Amino acid sequence: MTDIAINIEGISKQYILGKKKSGSFRESFAQLFKPNKSAQEDFWALDDVTFSVAQGDAVGIIGRNGAGKSTLLKINSKITAPTKGKIEIYGRVAALLEVGTGFHPELTGRENIFLNGTILG
Repeated sequence: MTDIAINIEGISKQYILGKKKSGSFRESFAQLFKPNKSAQEDFWALDDVTFSVAQGDAVGIIGRNGAGKSTLLKINSKITAPTKGKIEIYGRVAALLEVGTGFHPELTGRENIFLNGTILG
């Protein structure tokens, strides 16, 4: 058995965004006569990310808004698929990405932690 828990090689994730529509009828009409204007834009949330995590290691993912932290976690937990790259996970992944999801306001913080730990294994 390997001592690697997570191996990520060359992960990239592309989203296709719609182009902002013009505000007036005149602008919309003028767009009809402009040649080869694409109605979509490519956005790369992740571009060629590679790293490994050994069993027993702790990892922190930090960055600015829009840096791709949540996208990386969603790909790692198989909520979404990468556009390119390869992921190998040796073990089980349980995703708790949204703060407050599954927490009960009538329980204490400690009780919520134990409850979610029990549910997620």
